[in-house]
Amino acid sequence: MATRSQLFAALAVLLAAQAASAKVYVTLRPRLSLMAGYDDNVMLDGRAMDSYGQAIPGLKLDLFGEHDLRLDLDCQAGIARLAHPERFGLSSTAFSSNESCALSTRGRFSPRDTMRFMARTTYAQDPFAIAGLGLLLRPGQSQIFVAKVGLEWEHALSPRSRLDLGSEAQGLAFQSGDPGNGYLLAPYARYVYASSLRSTWELTGREQLFFGVGANPNALAPKGAPGGLLDETHAALGGYVYKLTPYADLSVRGGPLLLTSSRGDRVMPVGRFEIETVTPSTALHLTLIHDLMIGPTTAGPLVGDIAELGWMYEVGHLSGHLRAGIYRNAGVYTQSVGSIGYTGEVAVDWSLTRELKIGIAGLRDARLNDVTIEHQVDRNVVQLRLAWERARFE
Repeated sequence: MATRSQLFAALAVLLAAQAASAKVYVTLRPRLSLMAGYDDNVMLDGRAMDSYGQAIPGLKLDLFGEHDLRLDLDCQAGIARLAHPERFGLSSTAFSSNESCALSTRGRFSPRDTMRFMARTTYAQDPFAIAGLGLLLRPGQSQIFVAKVGLEWEHALSPRSRLDLGSEAQGLAFQSGDPGNGYLLAPYARYVYASSLRSTWELTGREQLFFGVGANPNALAPKGAPGGLLDETHAALGGYVYKLTPYADLSVRGGPLLLTSSRGDRVMPVGRFEIETVTPSTALHLTLIHDLMIGPTTAGPLVGDIAELGWMYEVGHLSGHLRAGIYRNAGVYTQSVGSIGYTGEVAVDWSLTRELKIGIAGLRDARLNDVTIEHQVDRNVVQLRLAWERARFE
């Protein structure tokens, strides 16, 4: 909640400053979604199933100004209720909520300097709001807060080269005292050189600082890692970006990483492969990642492997998306395979009018290799929704 308040305060200051000194154009797009669904594993522990209803109002804001200023803000808040909450030890009048905000902005302050900022936050309460987050959750994690923030400054050194300075931050929190509560800070410096119209080369130096939350730095959290700074990494990464077509890019990044910790030092490779294509009617994104990251199992670094495919389309009145991914979290200092899970979603929408859509979606989250609770972490959700979004409001 504090993070969202700070983002809105910063937005208000920015709007006021821009309005006082330059012409600013603001576009608002309010929206509302009404949803009915069925969840076959409500509490993510195999206990029971139930249907539910949900209302999700939201607001999109687009801001344009001088210096190529562009700001996009997209927030929504949902309130939902199970058909039979008393089956799960909840009051018959109990409601669950979830909120999410995404903010991105850029500004060009000189012919050579461009600033970019992005932030995304999501807070959700079980029984069912977490079904679409695609995390390897544990039964009992009934609340979740996810945050990601990034700031980057691009400085052109020449018509072909530039220097990027920036930092990323990620946070993950559950109930108080949960061993998965933690955050990551990752500052970096990147040199970029365009060798041709299609080929771009990169050289990046990156740090990662992993922190635990909710415990004294000199004590162990319950079943978790010590609080405070836990581990630190240093990475030298090379990169190559190739423009396959005017609408498609291929990128490969990777290199060695040195992990330093009180538990010992370790060298490991990290890498990322991406293909992204965007046309007026479709968008496709393929991602393969092997890196250290934070996860819901425990604070501190985990070896994370991600294979994810996303596809969006819009043809006439028909639109929709497909998302599928396989995820693995494993301990850095263990030889075990770790937790492997997958998630998938398919949605189809039909435009009744320019502002009104009706759609159906199916979602699935499941664990692949945990024999002890495999029957629990296995969730299917079906949703029917009616969505309204005003095309433009100034």
